[in-house]
Amino acid sequence: MSNYSDQDRMVRVDFFKTSGKWYMTEAVDMGDFYYESCTVEALKKSLVKHMPDGRGSEFMAVCLEPYHQFSHPVIARDWMSSNG
Repeated sequence: MSNYSDQDRMVRVDFFKTSGKWYMTEAVDMGDFYYESCTVEALKKSLVKHMPDGRGSEFMAVCLEPYHQFSHPVIARDWMSSNG
């Protein structure tokens, strides 16, 4: 499995505006939520932990290779409101 840094638990997350235009990319640590029952919820919780101020929460977050026991590509929308 490839990843976005030299640590397996760090993943690449791309943020897109609602129009579909790319906005930014972040390296997010998903290690604390590896055993979460749902991959999307694991990503959302990782994003809240990574950006507690809500920066980027208005965008769609896309992670193609999440660090999770049931890994598959995921999209998270409204991730701050559902976890914050």
